[in-house]
Amino acid sequence: MPTERADDIAFPHPARLPLGSSWRGGCTAPGHQQATLSSTELESCNLGYAKSCSRLPQDRACDAVRFCVATDSAQIISLQFVLETAYLPTEHGFLEYSQSLKTWTAPHSDHRVQRMAECFLQSYFDRKCP
Repeated sequence: MPTERADDIAFPHPARLPLGSSWRGGCTAPGHQQATLSSTELESCNLGYAKSCSRLPQDRACDAVRFCVATDSAQIISLQFVLETAYLPTEHGFLEYSQSLKTWTAPHSDHRVQRMAECFLQSYFDRKCP
């Protein structure tokens, strides 16, 4: 789960990463929540598919999460999300962030997907207003 930006992890095009930049974080696999991720594991997680990870649960909601900005107005930023399993979409929808209230008005019900949306939005803001 992403916790902080990791601009020191070199990727050729970090803006193309699923969360819009590189991130550090922790493992959320059952029984491994305290695990410190190696640089190789961080690279796999940042690319959006951690299939090479030995801790990846067999039974999981999805393999990857993708985001894009659908609408950016003075009041609302709408993110479209897609959850993927076996490279196919399994869930999709929209999340909304109120720029005037500085809060999510339509968050995702899964706290992990919501945290990734927050990271994606932070990366978007950082690129938009460097």
